[in-house]
Amino acid sequence: MMTAKRVLALLGVFTLLAVPARAQDQQGSADEAAMMQAWMAYMTPGEPHQHLAKTVGEWNHTVTMWMAPGAPPTESTATSTGQMILGGRYLTESFTGNMMGMPFEGHALTGYDNAKKKYFSAWVDNMSTGLMTGWGDWDEASKSLTITGEFVDFTTGGNTPYRQVLKWVDDNHTIMEMYVPAPGGGPEYKNMEIHSLRKTS
Repeated sequence: MMTAKRVLALLGVFTLLAVPARAQDQQGSADEAAMMQAWMAYMTPGEPHQHLAKTVGEWNHTVTMWMAPGAPPTESTATSTGQMILGGRYLTESFTGNMMGMPFEGHALTGYDNAKKKYFSAWVDNMSTGLMTGWGDWDEASKSLTITGEFVDFTTGGNTPYRQVLKWVDDNHTIMEMYVPAPGGGPEYKNMEIHSLRKTS
C-alpha cells in the first residue's frame, strides 16, 4: 500500500517534471507570437510603398542615349502604364516604344523590402533574354531613388554593374539617369537619360 509520504513524493516529482514542460510551452507561444508579429510587419505595406504608388498611371517618356562617352546622343520616345499589385506591395510598369528603329517593349517590377529596408527593382525587355536587378535607397533631400545592380554583358556572358538615379521633380515629372562603365572597362559615364511626364486627360 502506498503511504501518504510516498504519494506526496510522487506528486512532487510530477510537479517538477511539469514545470519545464509548461515553461517550454510558454516560451514556444512567446516565440510564435514574436514570429507572427515580425511577419505582419514584413508583409504590411508602408510609406515607401505609398511612394511607389505615385507612379501609378500613364506616362510619356523622352529617352536620350549615349553609346560611349562623347558619342552623339540618340533620342526616342516611349509610353508606360504603372499599377500597384498584390495589395499595394509592388509596382509594375509596362513600357512600349522604339529603340534603334525597332519596336521596344519592357517590364519593370519595383518594391520595398520591409526587412532589408531597401528598395529593389527588376527589369526585362524584348531586346534581351536576361534580367537586370538592383537594390537601393531613397534620399529625401534630393527626392531621388538610387539603385545599383548588375545586368548581363551579352558579349562576354559576365555581369556589368550599373547605377540608376530616379529624381522626382514633382508628382508629374521624373528624370532617370543611368550610369554604366565605358566600353572596354573605362570609368562610369551616363549612357541614358529619360524625362517622364504624366499623361494628362
